[in-house]
Amino acid sequence: MDFGRDVDISTVHFGLPPEHPGSIKVLGGTKRKDIKVYVGGVLWSDESFTGVIYPAKAKPKDYARYYCRQFNTIELNTTHYRLPEADHIKKWQNDAPETFRFAPKVPQVISHSGDLLQMVDFMNEFGTLVSHFGKRLGYTFLQLPPHFAPKRLQELLEFLDRSALRQLAIEVRHPDWFGEQPALNQLCNYLYKNQMPLVITDTPGRRDVLHGRLTHTVTLIRFNANDRHSTDYSRIDEWVERLNNWFNQGLETVYFFIHTPHQINMPELVSYFIKQLKQVSGIHLQSPKITQPDPSNGMLF
Repeated sequence: MDFGRDVDISTVHFGLPPEHPGSIKVLGGTKRKDIKVYVGGVLWSDESFTGVIYPAKAKPKDYARYYCRQFNTIELNTTHYRLPEADHIKKWQNDAPETFRFAPKVPQVISHSGDLLQMVDFMNEFGTLVSHFGKRLGYTFLQLPPHFAPKRLQELLEFLDRSALRQLAIEVRHPDWFGEQPALNQLCNYLYKNQMPLVITDTPGRRDVLHGRLTHTVTLIRFNANDRHSTDYSRIDEWVERLNNWFNQGLETVYFFIHTPHQINMPELVSYFIKQLKQVSGIHLQSPKITQPDPSNGMLF
């Protein structure tokens, strides 16, 4: 995730924003019995994983199967750039345990189009395609480009009304969304009524997109790390505390996607998140088995 990365992190004031006062209303105020946590990365086709979290002689055709046994979700970026064949999706589905959840990204030909309303039919075709994931389909998300401004709000809302894909999360990135609160409030109210999450992005160069707004009892968090820099761990600590508070208020499901410049550093950060989550919330997840960590990729201070 290059969005917001080009920044000297020593100058960044990290920290989560105060909880939005609407969170309790959204969550309901009562802790749920069956909380779901999905945490993983953004791709499985990285050769650096071989001999570390994949077998040393793993072949690319088997990467998906090995990934799905180490993590329980993936931010599936491949669908943003090209549409896979239905047979590929069915294979990925068969490669994954029943507890795994795919989170495919809406194709950029839709999300980055000049008129979303012209893409409704294509969006519905995409919904049919990802339905082949079956029960392993998590939340699909629509990542709108940085130039998609609040002045296109009504276009977005009509597009969502006409889309048949309902288990959908929305990510906005134009700075004006976070400066013009009436537009963001209107979008959040729509998402709340339609049970759609507003994606939260934690990235060093754009602290405004770390809005902390909840619109559903499900949330998707995109965490942009820095190759196991010390601040990655302190930021994860803060997120675990915030999530625990949301769990106590009624958060039902969280997807936590870890992006990092070098993918080899992702598994260790996932493991750290899982360890801290268990300590703070008592939620137990299986950690990835890291068989040969690379000592040259240690923490950076």
